[in-house]
Amino acid sequence: MDKPSLLILDDEKEVLNALNRVLRKHFQLYLFSDANEAIGFYQDNPNIPLVLTDMRMPIMDGATFLGKIIEINGHCKRFLLTGHADINLTVTAVNEGKISHYFSKPWNNEELIAELNSAYELYLNERKTKQLLKVNLAKNAELSLINSSLELETNKNQQKLQLISTREANSFGRLKKTFSTFIDIYAETICLHNQDATRHNFRVAAHARLIAERQSCDKLTIFQIYIAGLLYETGKLALEQTLLSKSIDTMTQQEKKLYSGFYQKSYELLKKVDELSFVAEIIKNIPASYNGNTAPEHLSAEEIPLGSRIIAIVSMYDNLVNGHQSNFCIPTVEAKHRIKELAKTMFDPKLTNCYLSILEEFPSSSEGKIDYLLNSCDLREGMMLTRDIVNTDNNAMLTQGTEVEQHHIDKLVEIEKEQAESFLIYAR
Repeated sequence: MDKPSLLILDDEKEVLNALNRVLRKHFQLYLFSDANEAIGFYQDNPNIPLVLTDMRMPIMDGATFLGKIIEINGHCKRFLLTGHADINLTVTAVNEGKISHYFSKPWNNEELIAELNSAYELYLNERKTKQLLKVNLAKNAELSLINSSLELETNKNQQKLQLISTREANSFGRLKKTFSTFIDIYAETICLHNQDATRHNFRVAAHARLIAERQSCDKLTIFQIYIAGLLYETGKLALEQTLLSKSIDTMTQQEKKLYSGFYQKSYELLKKVDELSFVAEIIKNIPASYNGNTAPEHLSAEEIPLGSRIIAIVSMYDNLVNGHQSNFCIPTVEAKHRIKELAKTMFDPKLTNCYLSILEEFPSSSEGKIDYLLNSCDLREGMMLTRDIVNTDNNAMLTQGTEVEQHHIDKLVEIEKEQAESFLIYAR
């Protein structure tokens, strides 16, 4: 795999040599001591994702240099090396958005490498998000075109359609396939934008479908609830990733207000597709409290769509356990207790009990694979890990695909007790 490209500018040869020794194993380096030469090179190679420069230099300072880099490629990740005397200028550069991060001299080698790698991963995720959005728009346009073609043909001549029933069936098949592709791309785009490697929305959708099946819903309703779970975070595409990286409980009131608006934004985006209008209604009403205290419509109990009531419970539980609600991962036992306490006020008590039963049984799904967020005490023999279990040093103790045995469970429980901290485990 190719190493990430990194352009470095510093007028001191000794500094360039030191950075070269530290970074050459991890990055493809382009070293410059002259700012104008570096700018000329970058104009010819504008896709270099990482740029690191000294702040204080004779021809132009680092902030000015990065301003010129932005004009060439505003998506690259930019970094400053700065001394104590330059801190005020550095803060100004941060506030003006010219840099992603700054390193004080003398820098810490491990921190430097880690921050650059993290920035490169963010750069790749942002690029993938943009590519998927382009494909998304193209598929959406294709969907509209097929719909329009079918409607036009129907209005032209109903009798003609009877003569070409085979062609109509083929067209409908293509339409259905396009629609499914459109949904999958949207769901993947949401994961990428949220930088969510845990695939929260896919898990919410699968769990919501299980609850709907246990309520004996018809197939169409179950499908609509599943799609609503996949797409309920669509509105987050309009939010900055710096906000999405925060846990909800640590946000300011202003940030929470901005964040909570994503449900309405999801509704506005999805209602434009006729086939998703009912899904959009489900998503809009997810924040509605069961007791009717939620403005502006004050819907209560069964006035709230069934899918909204289901996804509200599932998404809250998942966010508690995966650490998105608080600044840390809540143990599953405590998360279940919190969900139960919120029944009758925020959540439908009948649906809450149904979901708590599912979380005790861990059933599989007839419609596809489904995983669960667990702690060691929840594991059972025969379960399969869907992600690595890592320790505090981020080293894998058990790998994805491992079939859990009793000695695994015993050892994990023992380590949890020693560390007074629960592992977050993904398994089915």
